[in-house]
Amino acid sequence: MNHTGPSSPHSLRRGKAVDRLTAMFRGPDRTRLLVISPHLDDAVLSFGAGLAQAERDGAQATVFTVFAGTASPPYSPAAQRLHGIWGISPDQDASLYRRKEDIAALGHLGVDYRHGRFLEAIYRKLPDGQWLADNVPGRQKVAISRQSSQGDSDLFSAVKADIETVVDECTPTLIVTCAAANGHTDNEIARDAALFVAHEQRIPVRLWEDLPHAIFGLGPVELPRGFRLGPPDFSSVKTETRARKFEALKRYPSQMSMLNGPDKDLFAQLEKHARENSPHGGYGEKTWEVV
Repeated sequence: MNHTGPSSPHSLRRGKAVDRLTAMFRGPDRTRLLVISPHLDDAVLSFGAGLAQAERDGAQATVFTVFAGTASPPYSPAAQRLHGIWGISPDQDASLYRRKEDIAALGHLGVDYRHGRFLEAIYRKLPDGQWLADNVPGRQKVAISRQSSQGDSDLFSAVKADIETVVDECTPTLIVTCAAANGHTDNEIARDAALFVAHEQRIPVRLWEDLPHAIFGLGPVELPRGFRLGPPDFSSVKTETRARKFEALKRYPSQMSMLNGPDKDLFAQLEKHARENSPHGGYGEKTWEVV
């Protein structure tokens, strides 16, 4: 594995190179951007300003959410608990509810969407029949059993095949997905499958900083053998672009009930984190080129 830890603000590139991603959207040829999101809010949380900027600059952008399939009861205790935190009643289809949120959020950003068929980890079981996710006593979070991205080879192959299908449909000139520094197995599966497809089809790929997890610190990014991260780029955006991202995030009321509230201001945390990482002090998002 290649290990690359989070970089300090001082290691960010200065000058024009800082906004390399934005410059790609404004090139002479129209960018076709394919964003591979593990879950139904990850792309907007971590790369929502990038999506808004892409649409503003005339790029054709599509978000493919891998783990957006419909789960059927019985649910794991962890899933039942999260449904309650999200304000989703037992008689509601949680997956459908969240897909509708995603359609509203991405629609606000002016980008297209594709929803994958795979169940996220809170709805899956291990080979021994135990649930992959478990509750953490006293906390809203759940614990996900650690597996390598290819530990379930059938799942990984199916995810990779579906990404290939979306790539054939969208013919992207750039793929962006998560760095998966939060260690979530779904994120690692989506990232690694996207990396292999991008490599095989010679499509440039970038990884976003996982938010809001990066606010509280992240571990090293462990990429498959043969891949490594380039230097980080911080893409600054204007106030109205940041506002569009924040407005889109509010289209996920189920997730805002967990991430934002009287005792924790998600938007203030995102602002503070960006200022601490920005070479210019404004709002933006960090990505890495994969080489």
